[in-house]
Amino acid sequence: MAALQVTSCDWHLAVNKAAHHTNMYDSNNLIIRRGQPFNLTLYLSRALQVGENILFISETGPSPSEESKTKVVFPLFRAQRAETWSAVMTSSASNSLTVTINTSSNSVIGHHILSVSMPSSSTDKVPPQPIGGLFLLFNPWDQDDDVFNAEEVERQEYVLNESGIIFMGSEHEILSKYWEYNQFDKNVLEICFAILDRSINHQTDPGLDVSQRNDPLYVCRVLNATVNSKDENGVLVENWSGNYDDGVNPTSWNGSVPILKEWYSKGFSPVKYGQCWVYGGVLCTVLRGLGIPTRVITNFNSGQDKDRNLFLDLHYNNHGGQDPKQDLMWNFHVWNEAWFKRKDLGPTYNGWQVMDSTPLEKSKGVYCCGPAPLHAIKEGETHINYDTAFMFASVNADLAYWIVYSDGSKKRTANDTKSIGKFISTKAIGSDDLVDVTHTYKHLEGTKEEREVFQKAVYRLHDSPLKALENDLLQLRNRGRTTQTHGGILSGRFTVVDISVVGRDINLILSLKNLTANQIRVIINMTASCIMYTGRTTSEIWTDAKSAPLVPYQEIHVSIPITYAQYGNYLTEDSVFRMTALCEVDGSEEVILVERDISLEKLPITIKLPVQTPILTPFVAEVGISNTLSETLNSCTLIVEGNGLLNAPLQKTLPPLKPGEKYETSFDITPFKTGLRTFLVTFTCNKIKNVKGSQKIMVNGTY
Repeated sequence: MAALQVTSCDWHLAVNKAAHHTNMYDSNNLIIRRGQPFNLTLYLSRALQVGENILFISETGPSPSEESKTKVVFPLFRAQRAETWSAVMTSSASNSLTVTINTSSNSVIGHHILSVSMPSSSTDKVPPQPIGGLFLLFNPWDQDDDVFNAEEVERQEYVLNESGIIFMGSEHEILSKYWEYNQFDKNVLEICFAILDRSINHQTDPGLDVSQRNDPLYVCRVLNATVNSKDENGVLVENWSGNYDDGVNPTSWNGSVPILKEWYSKGFSPVKYGQCWVYGGVLCTVLRGLGIPTRVITNFNSGQDKDRNLFLDLHYNNHGGQDPKQDLMWNFHVWNEAWFKRKDLGPTYNGWQVMDSTPLEKSKGVYCCGPAPLHAIKEGETHINYDTAFMFASVNADLAYWIVYSDGSKKRTANDTKSIGKFISTKAIGSDDLVDVTHTYKHLEGTKEEREVFQKAVYRLHDSPLKALENDLLQLRNRGRTTQTHGGILSGRFTVVDISVVGRDINLILSLKNLTANQIRVIINMTASCIMYTGRTTSEIWTDAKSAPLVPYQEIHVSIPITYAQYGNYLTEDSVFRMTALCEVDGSEEVILVERDISLEKLPITIKLPVQTPILTPFVAEVGISNTLSETLNSCTLIVEGNGLLNAPLQKTLPPLKPGEKYETSFDITPFKTGLRTFLVTFTCNKIKNVKGSQKIMVNGTY
């Protein structure tokens, strides 16, 4: 009798991918999630005879072995078995078998080659016959998977949503940036696994690396390090210099896929350039693509604890100007949270894990931060793996403000326990609204619990005898007694008079109040600067000094106009402006520092689309851009794009745009994917780069 062979295999792609929530992937491969059964039909060269067996073999990685769990061998049964990997015959015909295969909830993710061996007896040695490959992913729908999430709305948002909002700006002016994750685009899944294969771990020991890919903690930490290019040929090169001539300006990116495909197509050459929100967007794409629930987080007034002691010292000159090299407090910083169990720590630490792929500090020898359990950050458990202390400082460090005088001497003017970690934000489930998740990172500022947690964090961080902590604890006891803008004699604040838009004058009011029953005189030194979102000063554009008497309990208001002519040529792409007032009470030791960062709104873009449209039915998108500046805009270009709406971005060159003028144009769009889609517009000119606008449209499945 001729040897039994498989002549073909039907993978039931449509049915299996729908059942596994993988039908969105633009791929002809079978993509399944671990711990969940799938069906296939084997067509045989002849009928299966009594006594003949079928063994299935699944292999992944460069050197598969059963010991490393990268190779699994399991027989075909005629009834359901309890094995984690199993194959059960569900129906048969003369020359075919339909089989249900179940995989382990702890399987190694990756590209698996499935083979069959069909010996006629237990002593026969028949070489395996490969029948095809499949991709095996994490499964947040499976309660036995470490990434299981019980809420369907969260799975829809944090695994299946292809787009999102990343929040930027400052605590006073929070801006929204649309980002396309597009984790299901063609070849993106292959690129996700290629990133893992380019890691230091894989280059050092490929077999060991692949064998650990059953663990989301391991996978997240490796990807966290490899999305940046500091230690290997990772995906992105960081750049905050303002000079991007040999690459792409970070503000130009609108999504992850162009970055990932450029890296992959150019032989894994790191892509230039990225900043924090780009790293956060790319890592979100990769983790969602592999099946790990992930979201992007923005922290306003984010601390950078370079000394690793949970205290940040900010230095100013006696005119109120900030040290231009200082970048300890960023206006905002972006990172990720991924959802999975922490078997290394215990169930208390399950849930959201915080990781930061922006290459700022080394962790165990590589540029990587996290995953740190969100619970550990909130409770000040700075000894918990990984990098919990750094993340705690990002949201809850204490600030000290210092005045550095011309002779080199310096004076601490205030301690601030409340400014770091404001409006920690993420996109809402099912909408583009902002959700404030600050309460998940720390206890309410000013409460007893918050201060007790901070003290515990200092102890845990040092993990040393009490004597070694004396200096830090002395600082700790002195913190919170004064604030940056409120002393014992004087208090102050800045108020922005109107909405601040690029091209218009900025009008502020400095309010100072005498808190005592005595008359005082205040010496005021004011500085206006253009800064980057990292807090670093790029240009001081205006200074002024004056003094003012205040009678008991009087409040005065000082008007401060900053004209576009003063700041227009110095504004960075971040469009952030900082006003500082150093206020000294004459004849006393009282000094307060009043500060306000303003994120300027860019030019207004208008977009008109239908609310909904059938797939493959053309519609017209109308776009308008207005020049609110007092000068003509040249070198104007308009780019429109949208996943499922356009196969590639469309670009138009616009004529010069005079002051007050509005340019309107239209684009013919034929949508080719169903679902809620986003139409994205980018305007660039000689004065302002990468002005963004977007609008949603629902594409229905019939036409």
